Amino acid sequence: MKYSGWDYIDHMIDTCKELNECMQGILTEDDFINSVLVRRAAVMCLLDLGELFSGLGDDEKNLYVCDHWHRIIGFRNRSAHGYHTMDFKLVYSIVVNRVPPIYEFLKQQQARLHDTSTGN
Repeated sequence: MKYSGWDYIDHMIDTCKELNECMQGILTEDDFINSVLVRRAAVMCLLDLGELFSGLGDDEKNLYVCDHWHRIIGFRNRSAHGYHTMDFKLVYSIVVNRVPPIYEFLKQQQARLHDTSTGN
């Protein structure tokens, strides 16, 4: 099945929501590092975001330009091939500092696409 940009945006937004859910109750970097389940869930969500963006066509990538995408894709590549060397302090920093602006950006793009598709 070929996905459209709309499908990718929805999936990326859902992934950001899942990441937010898994971070509930994680108040510090130490909380994050000490929770194997949360660490693994966070890495999987970041992998998913990088994979989804990588799967967009070039035209769609131009529509969803965001400062953090190249870093998320790079993280996806490094973590998929070197999980055993993962720096979980870096993962925590990405989750706390990089994902919120990506999530907000995606919601704005979703609203823009909705307005375009409904003629508003």
